[in-house]
Amino acid sequence: MPSTELEAVVALLRAHPLDLSSSEQKLRTRLDGFASMFSVPAGVDVTSTRLGGVAAEHIVADANGPVVLYLHGGGYVTGSPASHRHVAALLAKEAAAQVYTLDYSLAPEAPFPAALDDVLAAYRAVLLKHGDAKIMFAGDSAGGGLIFAAAVAAREQGLPLPAALVGMSPWVNLGTESESFDKLVSVDPTLSRAVVDYFVSRYLAGQASTDPRASPLFADLSGLPPVLIQVGDRECFFGDAALMHQTLLSAGVDSEISVWKGMFHVWHLYWPILPEGRDAIGRIASFIAAHGARNTAPA
Repeated sequence: MPSTELEAVVALLRAHPLDLSSSEQKLRTRLDGFASMFSVPAGVDVTSTRLGGVAAEHIVADANGPVVLYLHGGGYVTGSPASHRHVAALLAKEAAAQVYTLDYSLAPEAPFPAALDDVLAAYRAVLLKHGDAKIMFAGDSAGGGLIFAAAVAAREQGLPLPAALVGMSPWVNLGTESESFDKLVSVDPTLSRAVVDYFVSRYLAGQASTDPRASPLFADLSGLPPVLIQVGDRECFFGDAALMHQTLLSAGVDSEISVWKGMFHVWHLYWPILPEGRDAIGRIASFIAAHGARNTAPA
């Protein structure tokens, strides 16, 4: 049963919709506000670093724990390590892990496929840094789509595949043609067709939404590692997330989908005030611990 806190969070979201007339910088500042709103839990260290020339944060609860490359959401236009620091930090603590959060390039200054190129450059650096440790990808929303696109690209480029993938409310289809999108967009307190179209237009800059590098729902998913997808039943991307799970299964991938009753898009961001957010991250941490190996490479 959804918590009593859920109603208050949803009311807060509905009272403060995105102002799409604002500049991209103002929208970025709004999302980065999570850094001042929610602190990281005790027991983790946060330092700045670079991975393959891309700025990142290294969040460590256990330097010998699993290695996670975390890709933030924000529609490929907003978001940063700062906006998702509290999420990555709780994940690191709950999984006794170390998490890299990547400050990948944003649109419209750097449109598709710049974000994917940055992820691949960073992944190569993580592979060099951590040797034979099992490295996992996790991400939310746009970052949840990027983890699949990056895993497919890594396979195609002959790179070692990550040990597991975690998609939190993953945005795997940049098109909005699905019937479920139309049915659920009215009950989604964070997304609307206008909001989705805004981000798509800036990221794709006229390129096709069916390009599998942008919409991994349409990619060849064979050979990917085990997958965990978490999605709320009140978000407009629910149908595409469910179809992604089915497509993964049909490609022979070990995929698990967890549907959260009453939850909105990336409810994980509100874990300090929303019990379901903390619970969801805790379940992701268990999945990561089950698929990770102790890292013996020097930090």
